[in-house]
Amino acid sequence: MMPEPGYELELRREGRAIFYSPKIPEERSFAPTSLPVFFNPFSKPNRDVTVLFLAAWFGGLKIRACDALAGVGVRSIRMLLETDVVGEVTVNDVSPRAYELIKLNMEINKLGEFVEVTYMDANELLAECGRERPRYHYVDIDPAGSPAPFIENGVRGCRRGGVIGATATDMPALVGAKPESCLRKYDAKPLRVPFSKEIALRILAGFITRSAARLGIAAKPILSFSKDHYIRVFAVVERGRRLANEVLRSIGWISYCPSCLAIRVAGRFDGPIMACESCGGRMDYAGPAWIRELTSQELAGRVYQKALENPELYRESLKLLDGLRREDHGLLGYHPVNHLARIFGGSPVKPSILIEKLRELGYRASTTHIDPSGVKTDAPLEVLRRVFEELRSKS
Repeated sequence: MMPEPGYELELRREGRAIFYSPKIPEERSFAPTSLPVFFNPFSKPNRDVTVLFLAAWFGGLKIRACDALAGVGVRSIRMLLETDVVGEVTVNDVSPRAYELIKLNMEINKLGEFVEVTYMDANELLAECGRERPRYHYVDIDPAGSPAPFIENGVRGCRRGGVIGATATDMPALVGAKPESCLRKYDAKPLRVPFSKEIALRILAGFITRSAARLGIAAKPILSFSKDHYIRVFAVVERGRRLANEVLRSIGWISYCPSCLAIRVAGRFDGPIMACESCGGRMDYAGPAWIRELTSQELAGRVYQKALENPELYRESLKLLDGLRREDHGLLGYHPVNHLARIFGGSPVKPSILIEKLRELGYRASTTHIDPSGVKTDAPLEVLRRVFEELRSKS
């Protein structure tokens, strides 16, 4: 007989998991943090991609994982049921209510022998790794808000060749609406530009790298994405000061010229570029941030293929993953066609047609998963303007 938790429960299904969560209010605007145990039903794609990433990255291995801020435990259940790589999971939450609900959910999924359910502060749990407990192949950090307080110990909890996956939902700070908050949490300056969400990803990735480097650990992003109200970065971890120094070379500054739309990067020791070399205008900047590829193109393709093996199970995430695999991750920033229309005058053109034309001219161009109206390209402003106006005149 199920124990009475003191709050109303409802039985839910997600992926292959069956689990109890606190009863979700009918209004969509409810705050998941207001529930007796944290659970966000709208973050299913986040959990989808985690499961698919683990299957693609660790294929052929049996790994130990840590779900450090587990809430109701659904991510851990899905990692065990939907992959053949996760052998055991430490499922942790500091909330005593979450601890009891996790144990119940593991029981109804018959997973008790594969899980260690713990009731600890996440930092305390992860700081024990390498001493009282072995390190993990995969550490998941998915808090309500900023992951910043947990990153250093999250990296510490990873074994050599392990991966940390971190979610941030404090988007106002990361996209520049609350710059002081971003500076306080991530020691970085954000920037309000048409591609602010990509900068947010780069700030989070850079923060993970810099936090790891303090420990003599190299952390390199291998898959990153933005979706709705959150961003997520997966970074592979290797140990050694030399490797940490090498990966730090991918940290720098991102400058943007609102006059000619130029995007420039500079190394960490060079300082941000403040004057635009194209038009002489004043540039604003963001950083320190990750300035190289955020996502491995090959890995994005493998994750997408994993989703296609069971499209009904991962239906909500197929569009996101298709966008990730098609994106040119070697290009930094993007231009929404509505913004180009405001700069050039007139009405927008279809992104797909603009991309096709730029490629015909020999320039790199692609869509971006972050914004369906965005165009990534290395074409200079004068070429963009000419192509844009030609296409608009034909429409």
